Formats: sequence, C-alpha cells, structure tokens
Amino acid sequence: MRMTRTAPGAVRIPAIVRPAARHVWPTLLKITTAVVVLVWLFPVYWIVLTSLKPVREINSKVPVFRFSPTLDNYRDLFVRFGFAKVLTNSIVVTVVSSLVVMVIAILAAYALARMRVPGEKHVALWILSLRFIPVIAVGIPFYLEWQQLQLLDTWLGLILVYIAFNLPFAIWLLRGFLGDVPFELDEAALLDGLSRLQIIRKIVLPVALPGIASTAIFTFVFTWNEYLMALLLTSVDAVTVPVTIAKFIMPYTILWGDLSAAVVIQLVPMLIVVFLLQRHIVRGMTLGAVK
Repeated sequence: MRMTRTAPGAVRIPAIVRPAARHVWPTLLKITTAVVVLVWLFPVYWIVLTSLKPVREINSKVPVFRFSPTLDNYRDLFVRFGFAKVLTNSIVVTVVSSLVVMVIAILAAYALARMRVPGEKHVALWILSLRFIPVIAVGIPFYLEWQQLQLLDTWLGLILVYIAFNLPFAIWLLRGFLGDVPFELDEAALLDGLSRLQIIRKIVLPVALPGIASTAIFTFVFTWNEYLMALLLTSVDAVTVPVTIAKFIMPYTILWGDLSAAVVIQLVPMLIVVFLLQRHIVRGMTLGAVK
C-alpha cells in the first residue's frame, strides 16, 4: 500500500482511501434513486394489490399483504357496472380524436415552421394561448351549444371538444420539432419535383418521427385522462373511464375493490402506448439539440 507524502507532523492517509471514496458516491446515488423509484411506485403497487383482494381484506383495519388473490373485483366491474361499454367509449373517443389532432397538427406545424407565413410567430403564440384557457371557463358554453346541436352524451361531441383542446398544444409542440429538420431537405425535394404533401410524407415525417411520437403520447394521455368535460357533456351513452371511476366514491362508502380494478384497467392502455413508443421518447426530447 503506497503512502502519500505529507508535511512533518501531519497524519498520513493511505492513497488507496481516495479511490475508494470515489466509488462511494455512485453507490449512494444508485441507492437514493432506487428508494425514490420505490416510493413513487408504491401507490401503483398498492392499487394493483387492492384490486386483487377480497372485500373483507380490503376493509381490514390492518394492511394485509398476504392473501389469496381473486378476480371478483374485475368481474363485478364488468358484470355489475357495464365497464366494457365505458372502456369502449374511452378507447374510441381517445383514438379518433388523437389521430385527427395529429393529422391536422402536422400540416399546420409544417406550414408555420417551414413555409413563409406572415406573422407566423404571432400566429403560433396565439394558437398556444388558446390552450391556456381554463376548461371550466368554457365548460358551460360548450354544454349549451352542444345541447342545441344535440351532441350531448355522444362520441362526436366529446371528439370535437378534445380536438379543440389538444390541437393548439400539438401544433406548438410539432412546430418546434419540424423546425429542427434541415431546410435543405425541402429545397432538394422541391427541385426534384415533389409536392409539399409528398415532402411531408416522404422526408419530414421520417426525420421528425421521434418528435411526432412524443406529441402523440401527450395527446393520447391528455385525452384518456380528461375528466371535467366528459363529466359535463356525458351522462349514460358516452361516459368515459375517469367519470365512471369517480362514481365509485359514494356519499357513505367507497367501493375500493371496484375503484382499484378500474384504475388498473385505465393504466393498461397508457402503458401500452408508452411501451410501443418508448424508443422515440428520448430521441424526441433531444431532437435538434445537436446539429
């Protein structure tokens, strides 16, 4: 073991101690990260656990971790509360509105980011400002208008509302992603005789795919979890999952088993979408960072 040189009278510390200290901090960082992740994931774990518990174990005064799992809560959810119809409503409304938003947003963002639009910065800021409007401020006007148009409690009514709310944010986000694509690609494509739509489909979309995927995830999650407008504009036929989950909290009791099962089912589509597009998320966040 090599000894370090020190001043006379000073305590000599073996040189091997300093390299050992450098290995302590990464270990502490990993432990801290693991603890934080466990703390954040514990509520999800507890919800899944509760959805598999019998009613007697759920209402126990002492938390129960060891029990015989059962699917009674899921069965009750679909048989007693007709959750299949509710789930279908959410899937149809979310998928259709997200697809329409992405198609329109890509075209609008391309025009604002890559074409000469008079006052395009002011137009983009105005579009984003529409997203700042509180939902509760326009909830009643939407209800009255939809009542006149007979769109209350319909898929079409919810789809139009979600398109209106999510489109400004999607355009703003995609404008930044598409603006980072080199303009030389458009110029070369125009010289080759391609139209603007062909340039978008064959050149811009493949290059900006990570950003488009990230925007699609945000649009899907915002629509899937939206509660207030679905509560105001639906009652029976077009009720969505968040509204149904809230109904399990009753004045004198809470149906914890059914609520937990519904929450687990609600998490599944979001996890699937994020899992399928996860490789694009990090690339989308760093798109344009290095040129």
